[in-house]
Amino acid sequence: MTRFLSVFSILITIPYFLGMHFVPPLAAQNVSDELIGAAEMGDINEVRSLLKQGLPVDVTNEDGWTALMKAAYEGYEDLVQLLIAQGADVDRSENAGWTALMMASQFGYTDIVRKLTAVGAEVNFKNKAGTTSLMLAVINAQDIIMQDLLDAGADISAVDNEGRTALMFAAINGYQHAVQTLMDSGADINSRDKKGNTALILATKQGRTEVVRILLQNCAFLSPIDNQGKNAFAWAKRNKYADILKLLRQAKPCQ
Repeated sequence: MTRFLSVFSILITIPYFLGMHFVPPLAAQNVSDELIGAAEMGDINEVRSLLKQGLPVDVTNEDGWTALMKAAYEGYEDLVQLLIAQGADVDRSENAGWTALMMASQFGYTDIVRKLTAVGAEVNFKNKAGTTSLMLAVINAQDIIMQDLLDAGADISAVDNEGRTALMFAAINGYQHAVQTLMDSGADINSRDKKGNTALILATKQGRTEVVRILLQNCAFLSPIDNQGKNAFAWAKRNKYADILKLLRQAKPCQ
């Protein structure tokens, strides 16, 4: 037993002679959680202190979140700037595939979006649902961020796992400005998702009269039929949307 204890004591002291420090896995996770927790609370002084102690800026918690993601999610602009300056990976994603840019885009943190894109954050990453930052900005009616992302090179033709585009999300929600902006930026007005829907069919299903008007003015096709065997006319009739039905009947063929 004495010999065993002697050997064990030598083994655990070897790393110190080599200039290494052993941190138990549980303790390392606790320290990671401490940094991410400080970022979540916006405690910039604590974050700065932990980083000065040598904690890697990109440590993650069990959900794959980093301090930068938490700062972006909560809207802490100064903290985001600090973490970027400390070398945080702006393109790292958490377990569901969300990046800091996606989080900032969803919640309308314009200045954070601009800081991230200014240092080269990838605007076209998709999360596990296939959603991009542009789609999230559109879904959440963040028009300024939508334009910023387009200016930064967002792929207007990107589709999520269901085949839906940013234009389709704008049409579903009745966002007239977003619909017009996306079309002006080159969005394919007649693209179809996996259920055969076009932006026109989706807008019609939801009763988005003014969006239907805009789409028709921009040459949306009337003929496409979705996977349920219905076109825009059929959906307008089924849902008794008289104003939309009138617009569809009055629409002139596009050249």
